[in-house]
Amino acid sequence: MEVFEGAHGGENVLDLSRLNLNNLNFDNLSDKRREETKQLYLCYNRLTVLSESVSLFMNLEFLDISCNGLAAICDDITSLTKLRTLIAKNNRLDEFSLPKEFGSLQLEVLNFSGNRFEEMPPQFFQLQRLQSLSLGGNRLKSIPPEIEHLTR
Repeated sequence: MEVFEGAHGGENVLDLSRLNLNNLNFDNLSDKRREETKQLYLCYNRLTVLSESVSLFMNLEFLDISCNGLAAICDDITSLTKLRTLIAKNNRLDEFSLPKEFGSLQLEVLNFSGNRFEEMPPQFFQLQRLQSLSLGGNRLKSIPPEIEHLTR
């Protein structure tokens, strides 16, 4: 696996975009590298499931998994306690694709534009630090009244 460090402007960045990956295997990355990575770019690959190996990046603050064809996000994403930004645009995610405990994340920015959501998952309303939610280009049938509780 070829690793591009700092392509998005920093040494704590791991950019694995546009590599045609259909699965994730981080076995060849050092523990130090996994620990130091704060931004992980996995966009424009062929991932259909965000696997549990993403949880190896315990200090991850920013994750971009856009444009993959993802249909599910693993439960292990909830172990990323420092994750503040999740960008998952243009996939195949819907209200059943998220782990039950997704609302426990400390996300501030969440972008699920261009997916297949017909309803807003209840986990969204549990995100206590959320400042920005993008859901354009989905199949939402209605906006629930609970949306007002997300505004700060």
